[in-house]
Amino acid sequence: MSKEEPKVVWALEGYSKADEFLRTECPISREQILQLREVIKPDADDAWMLHCYPVPVEVWSAVDAILRCGPSDPELDYLMGAHAAE
Repeated sequence: MSKEEPKVVWALEGYSKADEFLRTECPISREQILQLREVIKPDADDAWMLHCYPVPVEVWSAVDAILRCGPSDPELDYLMGAHAAE
């Protein structure tokens, strides 16, 4: 992993399965992204997890242990990703 952190903001986002609108967002710190790399494997060329990654139900307990985001909502699809910092 490159030692230089990109200028981005990471978040766990929950989108409605019914209409695909963003319903919830949980910020992710740099330290948490390093831990999440062990739970949700990034692509080989995406060390800082800048691409969007689905969060499967099977790993939710590990994600919750890192983020303290609470139980998942069965009506939402969860994705982890980044966008440019302002």
